[in-house]
Amino acid sequence: MKIIIVCFIVYVTLSVVNSEKCDGLYLNNKFHRKEILSKNLDRPYQLSYDKHRHRIYFSYNIGKEEEDCFNIAYIEKGKTEHKVKENIENGFAIAIDNTNDRIYFGGSLGIYEESIKKENGTRKIIDGFNIWDMFIKEKLHFINYPQQRLYKCEHEESGVKAIRQKHIHEKIYQYAIDGNENSYITNRTGLYMIKNGTSDRIFIKGINNFRCIEVDNQGEVYFCGQHGIYVINTEDYTLEKIAEIRNIFGLTFDHDNNFIFSNPHEIVKLLAGDCK
Repeated sequence: MKIIIVCFIVYVTLSVVNSEKCDGLYLNNKFHRKEILSKNLDRPYQLSYDKHRHRIYFSYNIGKEEEDCFNIAYIEKGKTEHKVKENIENGFAIAIDNTNDRIYFGGSLGIYEESIKKENGTRKIIDGFNIWDMFIKEKLHFINYPQQRLYKCEHEESGVKAIRQKHIHEKIYQYAIDGNENSYITNRTGLYMIKNGTSDRIFIKGINNFRCIEVDNQGEVYFCGQHGIYVINTEDYTLEKIAEIRNIFGLTFDHDNNFIFSNPHEIVKLLAGDCK
């Protein structure tokens, strides 16, 4: 009887270990293992990947109870503990220009710029705006809060100037440009595509609430709802779910184009392949 009990305990233990190793999900109908990069966070949003230093930047809530107040932080490659980016008041938005080695931080007092390769601190380039979201494609774009209007940053002799993008006339929550120069906006009614060279909006049928829009290293665009990642079927302009992820908050891609997402308390990388 003792031998049977011992064997049963060993079997249960091994089953638990194997179950932990096999934690994953299906992405594009292929199994992907989960690798936990950081945990014990409070709602990590706005994920961005620094390809030079292999850092993942994000914002997270530091408010108490019903109060929302945010910090910007990052995790280093091979580390799980995060480091706080200091001196960004209520830092919420991040955009990384990996081509030109620049990183931008948006907070309640404006936008700050920092060199990726030179540790020479941050400098404020835009003042007087409360930053909701940012996106970079050649030029830095941002959405202010609470007006929810889109601006583009232009460099002039006197400094960086924020130019209102009046062709996006409505209040928006997210903005992105894919590899074909098509634009995407979300507003209170849902998701719209604006094809390159046109001003007409194409309504994308499906869910109408989004956590983020992200573009991968190949210029493909992805849309995060509360419980999944979606792509657009351009034959009928509907959303197709490629991954079921409960309570997703953010998305980005590493240098190998692996998906990295966040849930209410963790940042997770997805790696293709079966469990070992």
